[in-house]
Amino acid sequence: DNPDAHLALARARFAAAPGEPGAVLAALAGAFGAAAREPHTVRAFQGDLASAGLAATVTAAVATLLLLFLRRARLFFHDFHHLPLVRSAAFVQAAFLAVVLLGTPLAFDLGPVAFAAALLLAVWFHLGLAERAVGTAALLALVAVPWATGAAARLTAFTGTLAEQVYELEQGGVSDERAAEIAARWEGAAAPPALLAALGRHHKRRGNLEEALRQYRLAEAGDDRAPELQVNIGNVHFLQGDIEAAKAAYLAATDRAGGDLVVLGAAHYDLSKLYLRTSDMEKSAAAREMAEREAGAFLQRFGSDDDFSANLYLVDVPVPEEKVRALAAAGGGAGEVAEWVGRRLSGSLPRGALPWGAGGFLALLWLGALAGGRLQPASACERCGRPACRRCDGAAGVSCGQCVNVFQRKGIVEARDRLRKEAQVRRHGQLSAGTTRILALVAGGAGHVWSGAPVRGSLLLLALLFAGFVVWFWRGVLPPPQPSGYVLAAKIAVALPVAIAIWALAVRDAFRRTE
Repeated sequence: DNPDAHLALARARFAAAPGEPGAVLAALAGAFGAAAREPHTVRAFQGDLASAGLAATVTAAVATLLLLFLRRARLFFHDFHHLPLVRSAAFVQAAFLAVVLLGTPLAFDLGPVAFAAALLLAVWFHLGLAERAVGTAALLALVAVPWATGAAARLTAFTGTLAEQVYELEQGGVSDERAAEIAARWEGAAAPPALLAALGRHHKRRGNLEEALRQYRLAEAGDDRAPELQVNIGNVHFLQGDIEAAKAAYLAATDRAGGDLVVLGAAHYDLSKLYLRTSDMEKSAAAREMAEREAGAFLQRFGSDDDFSANLYLVDVPVPEEKVRALAAAGGGAGEVAEWVGRRLSGSLPRGALPWGAGGFLALLWLGALAGGRLQPASACERCGRPACRRCDGAAGVSCGQCVNVFQRKGIVEARDRLRKEAQVRRHGQLSAGTTRILALVAGGAGHVWSGAPVRGSLLLLALLFAGFVVWFWRGVLPPPQPSGYVLAAKIAVALPVAIAIWALAVRDAFRRTE
């Protein structure tokens, strides 16, 4: 059960016989199997992935919304200047007022989500359908972060919980003094049945059968339908010499087991030993055959016919894994983490306003999109990028009024003005392509979001950030009690090439799009 021992064995085998990969792979498989059976390691790994995923989600959502705003900010400031209250003011004054209004959520401590919503609202009517969908998904992702954080905390919590105490008691890694301290904490209180069952197994392994039976009875009082308890109670009675009580407990376990093959196999296995004690060889053979059929691998690992030690001759049933997971998630830590994250995202907004308020806000935006044509928002000129506004020039459409006069209406403007406009169009194309390439080099998919491919860009950005945060958190956000150097190196060895590959793919595609 020690992954590092298997990895060291794989390394030694490779050094001794590099031409025999089978033995090396077998040792590596043993390492992965041992790590998968160790909840500290598994939950720490899950915590690292969840932390990287949450950090990548928040960063990608904020970056996507910011890029969408910056890409259309010129159109927003242009249309803002057309509002009745600021129409008579200078453009600089109107732009300054718009910036102040956008910063209002931060000034009143309404949280990052409100600020992101303000950015989305500012450019909503200037976005295309794909950009609106991506902006909506980004805002919803920010809103869902507190819930996702709580779920991740429940999934990864283990160290310091009752589940860890149960696991250590089940694995035999607790001294008698430590077991007495754990039991003393629950004097006068109702301890979880799983913890009592683990204490019972601890005392049974030590040979303290009376205390083991007392703990089992307390656990049975809290969970009278637990079939694994009946198997373990039957084993204590068997060791005490009370054969009839042991038989009754084993049969009760088979009645309550339902489809739990481990409980059925252990109960029939122990019944076979009981029938062997009473010289009923036929029933013993039948019970043993049923046990092998139901839980052969479990019995082969924990049972023994040659060793008559009490802890091997009879097979106990450990506390079920689902009950241990329930204890790990039962603490209030997950709720506190989710609440803390929610407060950081929603600021001074009332509690609970984040999901409902964001949902209503997005619904109003999509309803307002139906009336976007009547509002006649400005659009970016397809040639020079200037605002193409019908309020400023009734001839404007997909092109601004200047481009219409220069490129569509021949002979209206002088050659000198036409050349100046053509140079402006070239500069706009070069600036757009250069910005796309720079953003791609800096942040992968950010270049796609800027160049008008928001879906592909946001996905590439999310994937790159996830791999990047796995590398950033290489030491582990929730490291296990005994972190392995092999695992830390493996994180970088896997995540770094993946991040480089995603970045290279994004850069290559962005450069192709801007040729």
